[in-house]
Amino acid sequence: MTASPSRPAPHASSSGSSGPGSAGVRPCDIQNLSISASARSGAPNQWVIEVYNTGAGACSLSSSPGVDLGDGAARDRSKNIRPVLASGTARFTVQAGQKAYAVVDLDPSGATTGTAQGVNEINVLVDQDGTNMPLADIRNFPLPGGVRVLDPRMGRYCAGVAEAAASAATAGK
Repeated sequence: MTASPSRPAPHASSSGSSGPGSAGVRPCDIQNLSISASARSGAPNQWVIEVYNTGAGACSLSSSPGVDLGDGAARDRSKNIRPVLASGTARFTVQAGQKAYAVVDLDPSGATTGTAQGVNEINVLVDQDGTNMPLADIRNFPLPGGVRVLDPRMGRYCAGVAEAAASAATAGK
């Protein structure tokens, strides 16, 4: 099931259809992207961010999306939690009509105690280094009640969900 984005937050390929960024591919324009976030089937601590390029040509995204986790009703977002990122800085190319996937693991340890309280929203800026995506382009997705967040990890954009999940597992290592 895919969550629908709510209001914007007040804060701050070599082969196949998608792949590593390359010189000359323009950054993606938010107007040509469809963005969703949903729990990964069989791994409820992992959330999949899916970015679909609805534009007429290829475009590129930062190596991973800008993500933070917090209370959607909070006025002060300075205490939101930012996941540890997987290494890599290369931009990711998304061909027209294709998708890019990134996975955030909210609680890689599977802890049931010591987790952050009040986290009910994931905030996503799909191109965190693109100068054409201001913070107003952040999309917010509600998280279900009882979600556990402890030491979250964020993977790089990949052409498939399994590859994106494997990337998240390398974050911080």
